[in-house]
Amino acid sequence: MSDNWGFYERRTESEQLRVLINVGYRTSAPFTPYTDLLSITINLYPVRAHNRSNRDFVKQLEQLESKLEHWLKSTVGAIYIGRINAATRLEFYYYTKGETPDLPEIHAWLDENWTFRAQVYRKPDPQWEFYSFMLPDALEELFVHNAQMIYALIHKGDNIGEPRNVYHWLLFREDDDRREIESMLKGLGYVIEKEKEGNPEQGYPYPLVISRFEDVRLDTVNERVRELHSLLAGSGGRYDGWGSVMKLSAAGRFRRYVRRNLSNVETTLRKVFLRRNSQ
Repeated sequence: MSDNWGFYERRTESEQLRVLINVGYRTSAPFTPYTDLLSITINLYPVRAHNRSNRDFVKQLEQLESKLEHWLKSTVGAIYIGRINAATRLEFYYYTKGETPDLPEIHAWLDENWTFRAQVYRKPDPQWEFYSFMLPDALEELFVHNAQMIYALIHKGDNIGEPRNVYHWLLFREDDDRREIESMLKGLGYVIEKEKEGNPEQGYPYPLVISRFEDVRLDTVNERVRELHSLLAGSGGRYDGWGSVMKLSAAGRFRRYVRRNLSNVETTLRKVFLRRNSQ
């Protein structure tokens, strides 16, 4: 069993969910001893009202998540598969070896470690059907990739709120399908990048590169990918990813400046050291 966490958004008829799931179990689940699904649901209203800032609100929930996972794993070896976050609630999901720990024990732990009311639910799920339900579909897999890319950009100092040319790569089975969709894309505000070549793949020999001038916030990128994925579904095409030039924030530019100058200093010192040792 290995950890491979993915984050994505899922829309239902009534709400929008933010799902974090360990997709590392996808090819190996179900695990025979782990036959019961355990869920612990937190009502977010009182937690939010109790905290002065959103940062404190998130921190308190993260602390609960960490402590709960540690307790269940260390006491009964429970497997934490992920969480679902809705506007009014946060749900944690585990698989356990039968009915351990029992519900009174879980409630006792919550009474000691959590100020607010929580709902605990358990049901048999030996085939891990709920885990399969949580796994991302084809579009949601793209959302997982989006979240990973944007996290990497932020980590490198990108100001994701600054607009820039964002490129999208599309692939088609037939050239006629590619030509037909170009006018639709122009009508939606995309630029057809004739001078940029995509990479054809087996079964999809006709690439198309398009762009749009906008930011790369997660909501923006997800909405764009959702739009293109839906458009391509009926036209024999396939979405193949996106990319953009980085726009460093002030902090990011400063860090790059410091790293560059430190590198120059180190290079100079090495040269001086080598000259002295060669004399």
